[in-house]
Amino acid sequence: MDRRSLLKGALAGAVTVPAAGLLTAPEASAAPAAFNVLIGDVNSGKIFLFDRNKPFTDRNIKWQLNPAGSGHPMEHRFRATDGDGEILLAVTGTATTGTASIYRRRDKKLLWSVSDVRNYPHCIERARGTGVVVVAGRSYGSGGGAATGGSLHVFRPTNSHASSLVRAGSPIPFHQAHGLLWDPQLERLWVSGGKRLTAYRIVTTANSAKLVEDTERRLDEFTRAHDLQPDFQRPGRLLVTDTYGVYAVEKASMTKTTLHARRYVKSYVRHSSGEQMWTGAVEDGNVFGTKYVHFNVSGVARAREGAIIYKARLDTTAYA
Repeated sequence: MDRRSLLKGALAGAVTVPAAGLLTAPEASAAPAAFNVLIGDVNSGKIFLFDRNKPFTDRNIKWQLNPAGSGHPMEHRFRATDGDGEILLAVTGTATTGTASIYRRRDKKLLWSVSDVRNYPHCIERARGTGVVVVAGRSYGSGGGAATGGSLHVFRPTNSHASSLVRAGSPIPFHQAHGLLWDPQLERLWVSGGKRLTAYRIVTTANSAKLVEDTERRLDEFTRAHDLQPDFQRPGRLLVTDTYGVYAVEKASMTKTTLHARRYVKSYVRHSSGEQMWTGAVEDGNVFGTKYVHFNVSGVARAREGAIIYKARLDTTAYA
C-alpha cells in the first residue's frame, strides 16, 4: 500500500491538510497546472518524461532514455548550455559502482560519461557560466546512514562543450553527499548530506576548478539530508528533505522551517503554480520509493505500473 496519507503539513499559504491525508484540491475554477515530469524508474533503469495531467503509461511517454552505466537511475535533470543546447544530466549507480553522463536532449546523443564515480552517486549538477560539473557520491559500500566515504567529484571543461570535461583534482570528502543545486542568484553550489546543508563558491582558472566552502551558509540541523531543490514560487528559499521530513530553508537567514512531517521523502519540489510534487518510500516497502508521483494541491497521485520511482523532476532548465 502506498501510504499517501503520511504526508502532513503544508507550505505557507497553501491549503491545510485534511485529516484524511492529501491536501484538498483547489476550487473547481482553477485547472491543474500544466507541466511535464521527468522520472527515474529503479526497476527498468530508464528515465521517462510525462505530461503530469495524463496517465504515466507507455502511450503517453514524451521522451525516454536508458542512461549509461549499470545500477539505479539516481538523478536526472535538464540544463541549458551555450555549447550543446539543452542537455540531460544523469547519474546511475550501486553501492560500489557509479556513472555520470550528459546527453543532448534533442537527439539523445551521449556527450560525456565517466564511470569511475564508485561511491554510489546520488546527484549531478552543472554550474552555468563556468560549465563545471559536480557529482555527489553518498558512500562506498553498504551501511545506510552509518556508511562513510561520501564525496564531491569535480569536473571542469576545457572548451564550451560537455565532451571536454576532465576531472579537477581529488574528490572532496562530504559525509553522505546526496543533493546538489547551483544557485545563480548567489553564485553558489548548495550541497546536502548527513546533517549538513552548505554552499560552495566555484573558483576557476584556465587550468583548474575547485570548491571553496562558504561557511556562513552552513546549516547542521538535518538527519541524513537527502533531496535539495529550489522553491519555484519563492526563490529566496531552498527545499530540503531528510529521513524525518521536508523543510524550507531561507537563504538570507539560513533558518529552517518544517513543511511536512512525512518520513522517507525522496524528492520534493514546488512548481511556480504552487503545486507540490513529491516521491517517497514507505515503511517495509522498497527503500527507493513506490510507483507513485504525488501532486498535493490537485490531490492526484500518478502511478507508473511496474515502476519504482525514486525521484521526479520538473521539465525545466531553470535553477530557481
